[in-house]
Amino acid sequence: MNATRLLKALLTAMVSWILCSSQAFADYPERMLRAIVPFSAGGPNDTVARIVSPSLSKALGQQVIVENRPGADARIGIEALARSAPDGYTILFSAGAVALIPALRRHVPYDPIRDMLPVAELGNAPYGIAIHPQVPARSLAALIELARQSPGKLNSASAGSSSFLAQALFQLQTGTRITNIPYRGGSDAALAVVRGEADLAIMDFSSLAPHVAAGRLRLLAVTSNQRAPTLPAVPTTREVALDYTAGGTFSVFTVGGTPADIVRRLNAEITRIVEMPATASRFAALGITTSTKTVDEMMRWHLAELAKWKDVVVRAKIPLEN
Repeated sequence: MNATRLLKALLTAMVSWILCSSQAFADYPERMLRAIVPFSAGGPNDTVARIVSPSLSKALGQQVIVENRPGADARIGIEALARSAPDGYTILFSAGAVALIPALRRHVPYDPIRDMLPVAELGNAPYGIAIHPQVPARSLAALIELARQSPGKLNSASAGSSSFLAQALFQLQTGTRITNIPYRGGSDAALAVVRGEADLAIMDFSSLAPHVAAGRLRLLAVTSNQRAPTLPAVPTTREVALDYTAGGTFSVFTVGGTPADIVRRLNAEITRIVEMPATASRFAALGITTSTKTVDEMMRWHLAELAKWKDVVVRAKIPLEN
């Protein structure tokens, strides 16, 4: 009898928990959400977050407050998400750092699979491959041949982990050796190529754009399989038979352990916002093409990105940071 009563009590407790949980999911959200951007205000990640957040606030019926947490190459903001409660009230906007940090660092104070839960995709922005006008290459194929003929002679400006690893992958895919020169940001890296301090850069096109338009840089290609709508005359890396893509995939994450119902709700609302013509228009002005994924597709993409960049670091023999 005691065992029977205990079993009944456990079943009653489980049913009550399920009913309460379902009610909690139905009531979500009951207060404002915090949207962390692990970069400074004004950058692409911040701009994307501030485009999406007002519409998300309207859809959820609660304010979504953008909070910039820059520093340590995005680690401060990402670690803030990892430490938050798994209740759907903290999300993160990031275009690549979530996968790059575990690839480059020996110790990461969170589990990139267990603690980082991908929610929704927003869009993609391929990088541009630009050179100083005095570099004797009129095409990407000519640049690759020049680099192969003189290993280590050409140097490339990078701005942060993303463009640095994009360069490393480019060298692996082309069999070249190019010297990396790191700069603090995209504007500084682009100016370095303009001044001739660096021969080329593979990076976010937004920093290259004004110099390309003024003729101070020569844009050879975009690192994607399809031509960019804003750069229809610029060939892709695929068009020169180069299996190489790089750039930013703007995405939203939350902390691992967040209830599946809440994650699906966020995915549905964010996907609807991304598919709005007004969102596509504002993204296009930033050089971003809108794109979406389901929750399951996001997880498969996240796991593939983690594996991809770890493989690049190993193959390129890049020393890990502490």
